[in-house]
Amino acid sequence: MNQKYAQLQKKYADSFQELNASIASKAYKWKYSKGGATLHRGFYSPSSLDLVIGGCDRGRLLKSKPKSNTYDYEYIFDDKGNIICSKKYSDEFDGVFSVIAVELFVYKKNIVLSFEFEPYHNHALTFISECKYENGRLARYESAICGLNYDGKSCTEINIETFEYADDWLKSVYWYRYTPSIQLLDQNKFIFTRDEEGYLSTYTVERLGGCAQKNDFYQNSESFKVIVKRK
Repeated sequence: MNQKYAQLQKKYADSFQELNASIASKAYKWKYSKGGATLHRGFYSPSSLDLVIGGCDRGRLLKSKPKSNTYDYEYIFDDKGNIICSKKYSDEFDGVFSVIAVELFVYKKNIVLSFEFEPYHNHALTFISECKYENGRLARYESAICGLNYDGKSCTEINIETFEYADDWLKSVYWYRYTPSIQLLDQNKFIFTRDEEGYLSTYTVERLGGCAQKNDFYQNSESFKVIVKRK
């Protein structure tokens, strides 16, 4: 897996201009969101970890573009409803509200690749993700933090989420987190239950292996409350 993303880093490291060139001609609709800085892509993140990790949220979608600089993400869609660009804004670098990350997408049948570049670092490639869909549903979501200190030969961290469904409803999520530099692998399975209205209500955790320290979070018999209202 590390080799896969090392190869993608090498292939797309200098592709910002090429990938960004077609956005203007394809842009059809814009949306904006507030918050979600702790989750990849904010409101439109493919991740399910906001269901099980406290303080990890996707923010909220705004009705329109604010007149003042009070948004964190800008999303651009084509005329088919596909997201083609995501921009993250902040004033953290020089006190000026501006784009600090640009995520661009490559669509290949049932797979969507994305590449995040940082303008303040000469548009360096810093993050890669891959979403795989089956029967119109997200089946697998991978993400890799690019290892800029490894000359593109390794990643800092790789996360994988795979999703199980029952009658078109999310049933469980497998989460794998791997740190190549120290060969540390952490594996967990989250199993969900729903309330009478169909909303996710509680979940249990099964530890599948790895080297992370065990704690009360991994007691299989204990249920945790899903604090996000979602079906």
